[in-house]
Amino acid sequence: MMDLDDSIAFYLEHGYVILPQFLDADETAALREVTDRVAAGAFGVEGANPVFDFEPGHTAAEPLIQRIKKPNRVDPLYDAMARHQRLLAVIGQVIGANIRLNHTKINMKTARAGSPLEWHQDWAFAPHTNMATIVASMMIDECTPENGPVLVVPDSHKLGLLEHHDAEGFVGAIRSDTAGLDLNSAVPLLGPAGTVALHHPLTVHGSAANLSGGARRILFLEYAASDAFPLFYPVEWGEYNARIVAGPETSKARLEPVEVKLPFPAPGSSIYKTQARLESRFFAPVSAVPASAKMAG
Repeated sequence: MMDLDDSIAFYLEHGYVILPQFLDADETAALREVTDRVAAGAFGVEGANPVFDFEPGHTAAEPLIQRIKKPNRVDPLYDAMARHQRLLAVIGQVIGANIRLNHTKINMKTARAGSPLEWHQDWAFAPHTNMATIVASMMIDECTPENGPVLVVPDSHKLGLLEHHDAEGFVGAIRSDTAGLDLNSAVPLLGPAGTVALHHPLTVHGSAANLSGGARRILFLEYAASDAFPLFYPVEWGEYNARIVAGPETSKARLEPVEVKLPFPAPGSSIYKTQARLESRFFAPVSAVPASAKMAG
């Protein structure tokens, strides 16, 4: 296991790092318990609502949750995890001591139903006035090669912003034949529940379908320096500042040269919906995976 200095150096060089079993046993158990309870609230829900997005094939009697939206507003434990002091200490080493929680979500990857996500860079979805942003992936379940772990392309953050548009608009994905992009070098972010992985906003990543018999739930915590302001969506000032998790609030934006191509026009409100228009895909959808392969998981 790398020490903190080595972990930060690895992140800066390769655009990602895994922090094994970052949460203790009690924290991990609490995270799993709360997520089980929140997920149970999907029974009887017909379709997407302010808390849940659902996979194709979802029914109220047999829920297939795709995403829990803004979980920090759903249960206080998720907000507490976003303010985890040991995590913020690591984040602060990368983006600075003054930190805002930018966005949260739980991608559920339901057993044998969890949809893949095509290769993309998070920066394409949320450019800011500077690039002091980072994503923490908190593993609620063990991430294994079979259950659709996040895959990252090492060093891809050095390629700059890649194309996420087609002739009709923003599709939220990168073509697999993009020049300079070596998808054969992709590595899975694996680890037991309680592991945390970090990745750079320009790191190319994606995930395959979940072929296993268990869920692969990850709490994604996206952070930005408090002086990194979003470039294309408005903020409600009180709520915006309530997401300051370290340091004082500020209205002074730090402007730095950054590559920006705004995510417009976009066909959907989430990455799953945005990528739905793709004609050429790298990852096979769940519907295209042979039943024998699903059962093998």
